[in-house]
Amino acid sequence: MAVIRKQAYDLTAEDFEIYPVWEYALDEEGVEGQDESTMRPFEHSGPLDTSKQQLFVKAHFTLADGTRFRGWLTPPCFGESDFGTLQPVIFADGERIHFWNGVFPPTSEELKKSYELLGRNPERVFPIQFSSSVELIGGPVTGMIPAFLYPVFQQPANPSALNYEDC
Repeated sequence: MAVIRKQAYDLTAEDFEIYPVWEYALDEEGVEGQDESTMRPFEHSGPLDTSKQQLFVKAHFTLADGTRFRGWLTPPCFGESDFGTLQPVIFADGERIHFWNGVFPPTSEELKKSYELLGRNPERVFPIQFSSSVELIGGPVTGMIPAFLYPVFQQPANPSALNYEDC
């Protein structure tokens, strides 16, 4: 196989059709043109064990109105299985729609663009059902996305507590 490297933010739906599993190429960070966001196809046979490494795997998503989209997610690893780990992403109209937004909530412009890419209003989008499309040890990763999500940190009582708030 030819050497294939892509930045995580450059992966496309077509990349996941050809290579349904991708891994970070962290052992190649010193190579010119590569950094901590560089990924490569992950070759495997049989069910994947994702418990000890972070992988991006092909997934299917079904919107509230029944429309299906392709995308990817990160299966639970290192004992973590919340949305901050799964970070589900849908491909729509050649772009990525992220449902986990990290520390900051998405702006109203970002939300508007996401709904435009999906071609639907919130009532036709949420909740979204998802399922990994790659055979995993322990079975597929499935779940429901209730909204665009970001963490809300509770302070000062427990600054490490993580709650989810939809947008």
